[in-house]
Amino acid sequence: MFEISLKIDRDHEVWSWVKNNSLLSLGHIGTHIDVYNKTIIDEEKMKTEGIVINCKNYQLNSEIGLEVIENKNIKKGDFIIFKTGIQNGYPYGSNEYLKEHPELSWELIDFLLEKEVSFIGIDCAGIKRGENHIKADKICEENSCYVIENLDSKKLEKVSEDRKKILTVWMENPILTGLSTRVFVLD
Repeated sequence: MFEISLKIDRDHEVWSWVKNNSLLSLGHIGTHIDVYNKTIIDEEKMKTEGIVINCKNYQLNSEIGLEVIENKNIKKGDFIIFKTGIQNGYPYGSNEYLKEHPELSWELIDFLLEKEVSFIGIDCAGIKRGENHIKADKICEENSCYVIENLDSKKLEKVSEDRKKILTVWMENPILTGLSTRVFVLD
């Protein structure tokens, strides 16, 4: 078992931002699941299969399209993880990390929702940037698909791109819109 969640050190500056940022105070720190509609996630989703998709050739402010899933066998219930490698050049919490990360195209998101995947994971601040960030998370949530943000780029380097068993653990909370999450790849 190999964890791919991002660990935030106790002395990281992000913790000082919590008192001045309502989104962070609602759980949007480190690896987390976005549940803006406060949906209770079916526990059956804790054990899934999935694949890691290499997107490291995409630059800041770029869009990741359908081309990345060409020849990928995506199945209903899968956990699809996009590995951008952004943390290798831009640390968690930096402006580039938060506002200029690569994002998924709407066509790619729609395709994954049509396939009825359980989770879309990414090693940056979201699957969309700016005003579309929360919109995309809500659309996914309304389709029983949940976005998991801030996976660990360095740990993902050690995970091959073939089909894997994945364990995802979160703690339900009726107040928070970001549920702290741990994700493990099972070999």
